[in-house]
Amino acid sequence: MDTQPVTLVVETIHEVLDEQGTAPVPLDVETNILHDTPLDSMGLALVVLRLEEKTGKDPFGGGFINFHTVGELAALYAS
Repeated sequence: MDTQPVTLVVETIHEVLDEQGTAPVPLDVETNILHDTPLDSMGLALVVLRLEEKTGKDPFGGGFINFHTVGELAALYAS
């Protein structure tokens, strides 16, 4: 997997956690975003919105796409 989208997702998650006053947590491609981080569904929605702003891509424009891990989310922004 291209590391650039992974890095972007990790940085964006850390930005949102910081804004929420939460300490950053270690993240890798296998990290389950909702189970292994302090993000809740609203925080995750903010991450997705920020990724759209940063990349200009909206992989969810056609409907919800199921993902769980940092790697799965990054793959949506890789193409």
